[in-house]
Amino acid sequence: MKLYPAIALSMALGSLGTSTWAAPVDLSSGSAGFFSTPVAGGFSDLYTFTLATAQTVNVLLSSVMGGGQDVDFTSVVLAGSGGTTFNAVALTSDPFESWVIANASLGAGSYTLAANGTNSAARGGYAGTIALSGSSAPPPGVGGGPLDLSSGSTGFAHTLGAGGFSDGYTFTLSSSRAVNVMFSAVAGGSQDLDLTDIRITGPSGTFTAENLTADPFENWTLRTPLLAPGNYTLTAAGTNGGAAGTYVGSLAVSDTGPTEPNPVPEPASAALVLAGLGAALATMRRRKPGVGSPLL
Repeated sequence: MKLYPAIALSMALGSLGTSTWAAPVDLSSGSAGFFSTPVAGGFSDLYTFTLATAQTVNVLLSSVMGGGQDVDFTSVVLAGSGGTTFNAVALTSDPFESWVIANASLGAGSYTLAANGTNSAARGGYAGTIALSGSSAPPPGVGGGPLDLSSGSTGFAHTLGAGGFSDGYTFTLSSSRAVNVMFSAVAGGSQDLDLTDIRITGPSGTFTAENLTADPFENWTLRTPLLAPGNYTLTAAGTNGGAAGTYVGSLAVSDTGPTEPNPVPEPASAALVLAGLGAALATMRRRKPGVGSPLL
């Protein structure tokens, strides 16, 4: 399996400054990840998948700011045949933005996930992960490897089998730069990938990520000061449940370091947002078929 399994097909359409990408997502393992690095301006990225049986689906999209890179989602919508529509809810905001769709009950058929938003004047990236209630356990994919930060931002995804893991991603800084990192994973059914340790090591020392949000929408974030030029390794370690699970990551570099320490989770606020997801989804399910926000 490729490191970036979902980015197998793409097309660019120019219309009023909005770019559109379309890509199929392979959910045969019950879990998948994807990422996109849109050009500056508006974007509407479409991800398609087909379900052979009814499933409960969880979706998490995340992006991280760094310097001039700032991807802001304006809507994330999951829609399918028969008028089924689910709108994502913002869970966290800049500099570590994430949007979630929780416990969407989908019948068999074809679906499209539309990620709409704007990107800053610099190239920015975001990553997404999807988990189904039903799952299988194929051989794990290959994690780790070199990261290309020449555009100032990048993303990656890795689907693993059950058990422990430790993946190392490498990158090189040619000048002093700060690095912002976000790792995300979503639980679904028997898929429960838990990150336990994320760190950057290199000439400037070791920097450890913090847990921002917990299951079922897990986010870990890391903001470094200015790092000296040289070679660095980003390590992600953790455990995966009894079935295949996926994590995704996004990085962005900046010419200046953070003016404040890594963000500290506010459990009360996060719990309040997650509690509101259930009420929001209940309202969505009461809508008649065909009622909901358009994809574009």
